[in-house]
Amino acid sequence: MNNKSTKNLLKKRSKPLTGLTLIEILFTIAFLFVALLVLLQVFSTAMSLEWINRMESQAALLAQEKIEAINAENYSDIAVGDVLEAALPSPFQIFSRRTVVSYVDANLQASGADLGLKKVEITVSWHSSLP
Repeated sequence: MNNKSTKNLLKKRSKPLTGLTLIEILFTIAFLFVALLVLLQVFSTAMSLEWINRMESQAALLAQEKIEAINAENYSDIAVGDVLEAALPSPFQIFSRRTVVSYVDANLQASGADLGLKKVEITVSWHSSLP
């Protein structure tokens, strides 16, 4: 090879290469795949939290409904005891509501006698797996 052909060969190789290499494409695909997995996990978590918040809101409304019903009764008509409502009407079949009414004193401590105060505790729960 002569000196002139070597210079031409070097000139041809010194041109900048354009395009992407296979490694760059693989890294890009891997990065996009990881980003998609993270996005799907965030979406799944958000859906679960939305479902839990919906259940808690409905439970609060069911508790408030029972409190309003008891509040509308006369004091003497409010029965002391423990009542479990396991089968609530549609669309609240997955909920159960427990109402505990007891006599209390002025310090809200349990009392065996009627001193003019009753304590009402309402617990609403649901039995269902997350969607």
